[in-house]
Amino acid sequence: MNRSNYAHAGEVLRELNSQRERAELTDVVLEVGGRSFPCHRAILASCSPYFRGMFTSGYAEAKQERISIQDVSPVAMATILDYIYDKSGCLQSEPDQVQAVMSAARLLQVDFVCKEAAEYMKNHLDVSNCTDVLMYADMLGDLVLVDYCATYIASRFDQVALQPSFLQLPLALLQSLLTRDDLLTNSEDNVVQAALRWVEFDQEVRLRHLPTLCSSFRRSFLSSKQLVDLEKKCPSTDIRLDYSDSTTQRLGQERTEMQIFLREPDSVCNYSAPCYDPSTGRLYTMNKPHSIFGYSMAVTPGDELYVAGGLFHTRNRRDEKPKNFLEYNHLLDTWEPRCDMISHRFRCALVYLKGYIYAIGGDDAKETAERYDPSRDEWTSIPPLPRPVSSELCAVALGDCVYVISQEGCYSFSVTDNTWSKTSDMVRPPLYPQAISHRGSIYCIDCVKRWGDSSSTRVEVYNPAQGKWRQPGKTSFTFRTATLLEYDRTIYLFTLNSAGLQDQRKDGAIDVFQYQPNTDSWLLVVDTGRLVPPMRGWLVDLGSPDCLQVARTDCLTARMVPKGLSRDPSGYKERSRQCRDWLGGNNTFSDSSGSKDGSEDDVSDHEDSEDNVSDHDDSEDDVSDHEDSEDDVSDHDDNSDEDRESGSDDANI
Repeated sequence: MNRSNYAHAGEVLRELNSQRERAELTDVVLEVGGRSFPCHRAILASCSPYFRGMFTSGYAEAKQERISIQDVSPVAMATILDYIYDKSGCLQSEPDQVQAVMSAARLLQVDFVCKEAAEYMKNHLDVSNCTDVLMYADMLGDLVLVDYCATYIASRFDQVALQPSFLQLPLALLQSLLTRDDLLTNSEDNVVQAALRWVEFDQEVRLRHLPTLCSSFRRSFLSSKQLVDLEKKCPSTDIRLDYSDSTTQRLGQERTEMQIFLREPDSVCNYSAPCYDPSTGRLYTMNKPHSIFGYSMAVTPGDELYVAGGLFHTRNRRDEKPKNFLEYNHLLDTWEPRCDMISHRFRCALVYLKGYIYAIGGDDAKETAERYDPSRDEWTSIPPLPRPVSSELCAVALGDCVYVISQEGCYSFSVTDNTWSKTSDMVRPPLYPQAISHRGSIYCIDCVKRWGDSSSTRVEVYNPAQGKWRQPGKTSFTFRTATLLEYDRTIYLFTLNSAGLQDQRKDGAIDVFQYQPNTDSWLLVVDTGRLVPPMRGWLVDLGSPDCLQVARTDCLTARMVPKGLSRDPSGYKERSRQCRDWLGGNNTFSDSSGSKDGSEDDVSDHEDSEDNVSDHDDSEDDVSDHEDSEDDVSDHDDNSDEDRESGSDDANI
């Protein structure tokens, strides 16, 4: 007979733990901070090299029945013993005890506990605790944790520098931070100001370190005023302040304006969103949060990104509850949990205005609203909408009001008066509203058409001073889906008609229109590769070879960090190939460079020698050229009203 009892090991450990709790058959007692812990020597020795060495050596402890353990807290010892005796090896600790548990585990050489405690601290870093964790890791000599904390601090340097704990940094750690190239700070002057706050916290002692700190400041990027101020603070006229001669900008000063395209569902690229830099023609991807769906995104003037949405009914491997509100880390390309919203929301309207994030609708009642304060990481309720609205709604900020647009009507919330008001409704109530604010007005379009709907649609404009919506000019559009976006102080409209994907037209399925404020009309323009991203196939949801389902696509603009993003690793080019193949082998597309042979160049993302953007330099040769030859200019079929203007040589972008 040859049989296995897979529960045997667990049952043995469970019984041994019961014996420990009853102090039965135990052969050693650990005395820790006034508490006694009866244990089995064999169990301790099997899990801890520290105890194995103690019990097998010639030291006195090898024969003692009671052993005193120094420099370990009773709570930390209890946590480690519970892990050692647990049948499934489960480690549980309160958040405020993690450092104590890690210190005890390092002393007792329980590697798994050390590793998990460090991992927990990594996953729970924020601007308020990261410098404390850095100093703790440095004290332990944990170089991996030190490096991770330093990178995190670099990713949020301007915010971390304002924290009280930043002022407690020892000189060596502070200087190691100030010399980093990857500081996400808007200016070199901010680096100096952070260092001066540190000096002024204990000026009598720290002022003598100013010359040392100055060697970390990059003179090429300092303002003349900041240089004068530094010279005035010099502790002696006999001391010369020498600055760094580095001509490398900090990473935060290399931000570039990009278009972030969002869509859900996205059956091919569920976990990344394309980010396109029209100035270089480069396509990047940003990780999307894995734990939420039906999400909305907001961008602050400081280019901080926040998402809110519904939660998947799963937990991560550490059995921690996922969050429904997250903030993006530009350097690490990760999403960090923030305070949960008061109500769970699905496809809510999320918008930034005057220092706060507003989340509106998307709840069960479809009418509640709340406000987030980033400085305090706190949500508070605000008055609900005057009436429930559908999940398909959008919100924009203009002046001191948040405007909400839905099929059921339009409303505005005054952040000054903390009240809602009814505004005039759109001329044609939208099923899928998409809106942006631009130069004192709101522009909105019903951005998705139902299958078989061939009606034309207009962009409507709302002027708060006039208090009404209007349909400018006679320009109208036919499409399956449309996307409004603002770039370089101009409004553009992308329209996509899935039927057009089967056309032999060189421009494919995407038309680009530019708003003309002088004539209050939209101009059909020829994109020469500077605006339309090379991801046409991603815009089409391939349900089957016979049915192309077009999903809503939203576009936000933010200054992103190219070196923190990936270069199209998620299959947008492959998606375009699938689209072409399913439509038929004879169909061809053209990307912005005019290629139409079905090769990889068809959806070129203007790759340089390596896919990883971190390897590229800032030279002009690193930026792909976009030819403006006649081959790039395609003839557009007129698929809208006769009053629509067509592109000309002057309308190329």
